[in-house]
Amino acid sequence: SRAVVIEGYGLTESSGVISCNPYEGENRLGSIGQPIPGTMVKLVDKEDPSKPAPDGEPGELVAKGPQMMAGYWNKPEATAEVFVDGFLRTGDVATIDEDGFIYIVDRLKDMIAVGGFKVFPSQIEDILYKHPAVKEALVIGIPDVYSGERPQAYVTMTDAGVTGEALMAWLNPQLGKHERVSDVVVRLNLPKTMIGKLDR
Repeated sequence: SRAVVIEGYGLTESSGVISCNPYEGENRLGSIGQPIPGTMVKLVDKEDPSKPAPDGEPGELVAKGPQMMAGYWNKPEATAEVFVDGFLRTGDVATIDEDGFIYIVDRLKDMIAVGGFKVFPSQIEDILYKHPAVKEALVIGIPDVYSGERPQAYVTMTDAGVTGEALMAWLNPQLGKHERVSDVVVRLNLPKTMIGKLDR
């Protein structure tokens, strides 16, 4: 027999899933699927969750449904911060395609503010992974006097002969002006969570 694996998405606060790819039907690579029955999702502005996300731009994913928590126990201030018009703020930045499939872009808290522009570290990491010598990649924001923050990359390598300087020279021409990294630091190991996931 064979197992069918489908990707879904949820939070502790949603006591289960918010969305999942269909068990039978099209699974879209990289998508967390469509909202489950009885669940509504939308994208709100990354800076001001009381406004909708601009058309065609990623926004913070918010969700509403019977599986959402009522609030944090004895923490009314925290509860007020995490709900907007009855929708739970997930803290994840996403896009939704024309068929309602959701794609997570990044965590809101991981976004890097470069001179008033928001930079998604995961998009820079995706390009780094296209280099054959890169084993693991993490991009974080570091303080910058001129622009507030600048992206900086940390990598582990499969080929010790490739330097951070060479990787940066390969990477930066593929990035927009505000996305360009200030440095590519080669490390033997990168920090990971308890479950082995790379930890910014």
